[in-house]
Amino acid sequence: MRRIVFLGALLLGCSASNNEPTAASVQHDLDVNFGGYDDKRESPNFGDDAVACLPSFDATFASNVDIDGSSNAIGAYRVALLWGHFPGSNDDSDGDTEPNPAVWNGSIKVDSGAIDVVRTLSFDYGDSVDARTDPKSVTFTSHTMPFVDGMIVRVKMPTGCPAKLHFATSELTTDVDLDDVAKGAGKIFHGAGDQGLAVVGWNDTAATCPSGIAYGRFVKLGAAVGTLRGRLASGNGDDLGVVHGIWGHAKGRNADVFFTKSIDPAGNFGNLALGQYAIGAITGAQGDTGSQHGKFAGVYSDGYDRPDGRGVFVAKWSSVCSPM
Repeated sequence: MRRIVFLGALLLGCSASNNEPTAASVQHDLDVNFGGYDDKRESPNFGDDAVACLPSFDATFASNVDIDGSSNAIGAYRVALLWGHFPGSNDDSDGDTEPNPAVWNGSIKVDSGAIDVVRTLSFDYGDSVDARTDPKSVTFTSHTMPFVDGMIVRVKMPTGCPAKLHFATSELTTDVDLDDVAKGAGKIFHGAGDQGLAVVGWNDTAATCPSGIAYGRFVKLGAAVGTLRGRLASGNGDDLGVVHGIWGHAKGRNADVFFTKSIDPAGNFGNLALGQYAIGAITGAQGDTGSQHGKFAGVYSDGYDRPDGRGVFVAKWSSVCSPM
C-alpha cells in the first residue's frame, strides 16, 4: 500500500529571501563578535520568507517495528539521511552547479535488527514509503528538486552485528558505517552527476539531555561568503525553531567560520552557534553570549540562492551532557 501526501508546492516553491544581506555586509560581520548576532527576541522566522518556507519533517510515513527476540542486547542509532542535489563543496569559488531532477527508487536496509521510520522530509506528490513487510528494510520512491528529500530513522540491531546501513537506489548505492557517522561530523556520498546522500547520526542512548538535527539552505553569495537558513528539530523530527546564519572566510581572523542564531517558533532567543567549516564539513559550539551549552557538527553542499533549492546543510546538535 502506498501513502501519498502533497506538500511540495507550498513549502518548496518560495525559497528566495526577502531580506538577503549583501556579500559585503556578511564579510564585515564575519569579523564581528558572534557574527553580529545577539540574544534578543526576533520576529517569528526572523521575518524572512525563505525561512518560513523551509520544509518540516512529517510523520505521515512513520513506522515503528522491533527486533524479534528482543531479549538480545540491542545497539541503536538515530540517523538523518538527505538525498538529492549535493555537488562537492565549492565555497572558495563563485561558480555554480546546475541541478537536475532525479527519481530515487530503492531501499534502506540492515543485515540484522530493525529500522524505524521516524519522519520523512519533503515527501510530496508522487513520493511514497511502501507498507513495511520486513523490519530490516524500508522501500520508498522520492523525487528531488527543487529541494532534497530525506528521512530520520532509528536503527536497532543486536550487539556485535556490523553497524552498516545499506542505501540502495536508482541514483546511488552505498553502505553507511554507522559507528563512523556517529563519531564524526557526518558524511556526503556522491553518486552520478551531482546527486548525493548526506548522513548525520549518533548513538541513540537513553541520555536525558536534548539532541537533534539542524538542516536547511547553505547559500553562497560569492566566493567564500554566504548565509545559512534552517530549521531545528529534535531527534524525533519535531520542530523546535529556526536558524539564521552567515559563513565565509573572515579576513581579520584568517579563518573559514560560521555564526548562527536560533529562535523558537514565537521568536524567543534559543542559542548562538559558532565554528569552522572546511571541505564539506562544519563543526562548532553552541550556547549564549556567556557560556557554551552544546556542540554542533554536520555537512554541507554550497550553492547560490535560487528557487531550485541548491545549497544544503544538515547537522547534529547536542547539549554538553549528551553523547554524540
